[in-house]
Amino acid sequence: MVSARGRTFGFGSATLVACCGTVAMLVRALGSPTGDIDPLGAAVATSSFVVSVWGAFMTLRSTLWQETDLAEAAERLASQVLAVEREARRQLLGGHDRTVDVRFVFRPSPAHSALGADGGGTLADVAGYFHRLRPRRMVVTGVPGAGKTVLAVQLMLRLLEQRGPDEPVPVRISLASLEPHLDVEAWVARHLVRVYHLPRQAADVLVTARRVLPVLDGLDELDTVSCPGYGSRSAQVLRALNGYQQGVHKGELILTCRTDTHDALEEARVWAHDAARIEIQPVTATEARRFLNSRVDDLSRWAEVLDSLDRNPTGPLAVGLATLWRLTLAATVYEQRHPSTGAYARAPRHLLAPHLDSADAVGTHLLDLFIPATAELFPRSRGSHFDPGQVCDWLTTLADYLQHNATTGRAIAGHRLSGTDIVLANLWPLADTRHPRTTLVLPAVALSLTGAAGLLALLSTQGPLLAPWPFLTALVITSLFAAWVWSETWSGLEDDNHRNHQVRTAPRTFIQRFREGLGYAVVLPGVLIAAVVSGSTSLSAAEIAMTVVACVGALGLLFSVPLPAAPESSHPALNIRSHLVWSLLAPAMIFSELMLAAALAGDKGVAATLVLTVAGGLAGGFLFSPMLAPTGLWYVGLLLRTRRWTRRPLPWRLGRFLTWCYDAGLVRVAGTAYQFRHRELQDHLARSASSRG
Repeated sequence: MVSARGRTFGFGSATLVACCGTVAMLVRALGSPTGDIDPLGAAVATSSFVVSVWGAFMTLRSTLWQETDLAEAAERLASQVLAVEREARRQLLGGHDRTVDVRFVFRPSPAHSALGADGGGTLADVAGYFHRLRPRRMVVTGVPGAGKTVLAVQLMLRLLEQRGPDEPVPVRISLASLEPHLDVEAWVARHLVRVYHLPRQAADVLVTARRVLPVLDGLDELDTVSCPGYGSRSAQVLRALNGYQQGVHKGELILTCRTDTHDALEEARVWAHDAARIEIQPVTATEARRFLNSRVDDLSRWAEVLDSLDRNPTGPLAVGLATLWRLTLAATVYEQRHPSTGAYARAPRHLLAPHLDSADAVGTHLLDLFIPATAELFPRSRGSHFDPGQVCDWLTTLADYLQHNATTGRAIAGHRLSGTDIVLANLWPLADTRHPRTTLVLPAVALSLTGAAGLLALLSTQGPLLAPWPFLTALVITSLFAAWVWSETWSGLEDDNHRNHQVRTAPRTFIQRFREGLGYAVVLPGVLIAAVVSGSTSLSAAEIAMTVVACVGALGLLFSVPLPAAPESSHPALNIRSHLVWSLLAPAMIFSELMLAAALAGDKGVAATLVLTVAGGLAGGFLFSPMLAPTGLWYVGLLLRTRRWTRRPLPWRLGRFLTWCYDAGLVRVAGTAYQFRHRELQDHLARSASSRG
């Protein structure tokens, strides 16, 4: 997306040009160069009209938000968060509702721990533990896969269930998407606007009144090294959190981080002040037995595995299955059954194989089986199944790209690329990591120049509609458009408006969307109606009516596609579809109408009218598509450069594939992006990509 300043300039310029062009066409349609109309006066009047409309729009926009009812706004936010986090918990637990009642213990910080923190507790009573803290600030630590995010989500759901009218709403934010130079209030408010579509004023009021409890997930994912120091991004975030106040006390928050990363930060004398640090403990054999008993259909199949855990609680198998993630992974892999016969695909006793002689070997074994088991267990929308090898290749490409971002800290146009977030609009550097500016901007400039040249050539054949010197005008306008495309396309990378959102609303039917689209579309053929009625055309009233109805119907179909920023298109896969439709079709259809109006006003023949309409639409689409929504251009370029014969293959329907991965539990939706179900899965695939060379 272009920047706010660019959108304002583009809207004003396009409106002014359209109005002046309309006046020029109407003047020409009256049958004389000027007729009884003063062209200068008409242009001044049109400009004044545009300014008046723009001023009225801004006034209306400023009055939409006058006063916020905190209780009502917080209640609406709470209902949205509850729906999102329930689904997130189900995804984290592999599509089930049963989990391990993991234990945690209190680990005192070197200084400034929260009051009320005692020895520890379990997942079931974590909400009570949190309520006893003063101030209510908690840092959840543990080894990879211990269940930090599961505990944070469980705590959020309990707080939402017990929430009073004046209690804050817990909101989970992925720290990987945040920039340390912003303050905490700005982080949270921006997240509420992006993800939950709150008005900016409402988000600011809720955050300022401390009606939002930040749940910051993944402090360890901010840096490219496992042992960050005092100057690291994670240390900057901790210092910002220490300055987050609520009256005379520290502001309430929940933070998750890997144990080794937090220990390294403490060695650098940086930690969350006035917080209770808890550490999740390894899963014991008894807890594993209880978990499997609640998850599997035939516990006798697991008897040998459970006996091995009891006999050797410190052995490779016990250590390899000592986390919630690994146990969930084992249940997913070894509980897979044939859809028609019900036969089990694998036997749990394979976990006792001699070559699984270390905890890492057990983990690698489960991860190797996870993707094939998932591909066979979850069919596609039409009933067929993805090839497991292709699924693995595609996910490996994404994992390798994220790993490269994480280890190098690569930034494009001042925007640091995430090492965990899969955003379709941000994946284009994957196709060419050496010359991203050239790869992105030059095609956009070329398309715009082609469209401008074609449009001006068409206009020059119809007489001086817009300028008496079409060739000089072509030189000036194409130069200005090229400069604008270059600057806005590149600066658009720094604008976060193109990021995708998480909340999915109930989808509307096509009839509902088309009916609403007609409401918007009726306004746009005004140019066509004015040109036809005022011009010296020989069309009959029936032909005029049919033309207008066709234009309204076409625009209704366009407007039936949700805008990229609309909540209905906020799922990552649907959002990119909206970007593609609007960036490619919207300018083409609008310019088709303008050229149709010009042709009808000039009494052109049927063939000439058809040629002008189609050619004008194509030229207008080429001209404005890269400027209005470069996201679609980036995405198409990515797909063209990542075919199966390249070193980095991706599917044509990448959005649909990632939606399937989400439904199958291979990826999750976190904040504003897809993420791998677990960081261990991403690291495993990235290692396999490195081993392939």
